[in-house]
Amino acid sequence: MGKLILALDCSLRWTNVAVFRGGGALISERRDIGRRQAAELPLIVKDALSAAGCSFGQVDLLAVTNGPGYFTGIRVGVSYAAALAYGLGVKVAPVSALHMLASRRMEQTPQLVVVYAGQERVYAASFGCEDALPAGEYKKCEIEKWLSAHEKRENVEVVSDDPGKIFLTGLGREVLQVHPDASDVARIAWRSFDTAVHPMELKVSYHRNPFSL
Repeated sequence: MGKLILALDCSLRWTNVAVFRGGGALISERRDIGRRQAAELPLIVKDALSAAGCSFGQVDLLAVTNGPGYFTGIRVGVSYAAALAYGLGVKVAPVSALHMLASRRMEQTPQLVVVYAGQERVYAASFGCEDALPAGEYKKCEIEKWLSAHEKRENVEVVSDDPGKIFLTGLGREVLQVHPDASDVARIAWRSFDTAVHPMELKVSYHRNPFSL
């Protein structure tokens, strides 16, 4: 039947949970619960497993987005995933929130994922591009410069979880919305089980530039 993956994403606005087996999602849920993540995440996970007809004891792997995004959400998701994986005696696979947002279309079209970071800055990374933009925190003018350099070489699709907060001027380019989905987190982990680590080794990746604080 394949390994059972429980996937979590709390890195952005939505709280996402998916139960995944054999390359496909048994269930995927997205909820807007704001600051109640720490209190409600365990209940959402329990309900998702029950709806999928599975139990905690059947989970073979935890997968969780470890950043970048909202600091509190990242900490809630990573802490819960690490604690649950430790209790179940399984490994946990960290997945970049940027990779999650790019994963649906990156094999067909080069992707530039942009997530609002405040103060005219964004978290960004490219996927499938000839000249890669490494994951990190950037000024918006730096993103515009990188995009301008790629205009004539390849058609890069710009995506974000919240396009309304992304203002890229002078490029005549639409920023497309991509909704976070924990099933994409599970799919990434399923394709690369070797990235899984012991729960005590799980780390966050805020990508915050210390000079921007």
